[in-house]
Amino acid sequence: MRVLTIAICIILTLPGCSPNHEADAKLAGGATATMSVRAMLGIHSDWHRKFTIGDGRASVSIDLFEDTGWWRGSNLYLHSSGTYVVHEGQNGCFGFTLEPVSFDVRTSISCVKVPGNALSLSDEGPALNGYPASNYYVDLFYIGRFVEAGRIPELRETRAEAPIVFQTYEQHAEPELPEIL
Repeated sequence: MRVLTIAICIILTLPGCSPNHEADAKLAGGATATMSVRAMLGIHSDWHRKFTIGDGRASVSIDLFEDTGWWRGSNLYLHSSGTYVVHEGQNGCFGFTLEPVSFDVRTSISCVKVPGNALSLSDEGPALNGYPASNYYVDLFYIGRFVEAGRIPELRETRAEAPIVFQTYEQHAEPELPEIL
């Protein structure tokens, strides 16, 4: 019984020992958007995830849904209103602002996929602040994506040190995310 108790205690403390790994997106005015992941107990690449935004003076964070195998990356967009949008694919999307730094967004943003028609329906044209218009979402402009390094062939060898990365629109074209559940 004592061995079982010790084993349970060890198993319960192991997840707290895993380090956080972060990927940063550089935004306008020196602001950053950071996704951090911490491994869950198991042999898979399942993650506790957190998203933090900051402008150098203030920062706020939210916990994201845990990844238990469904996560294929999160795309980061700039909406034509100036609101930033993180699209999680099956888990939907959320917005944030930098003035003030907040996840309390009042702008109505649609994350419904409009394949083939999104660019023609965007009021801003083919680019906003240098970011290309989304191929899938109206009035969203693709900044880049947060993704597991293991999903990028040239980074698979480094995923133990940096399991999550941010790729800009210049490094990787906008991937099509799964439909919202």
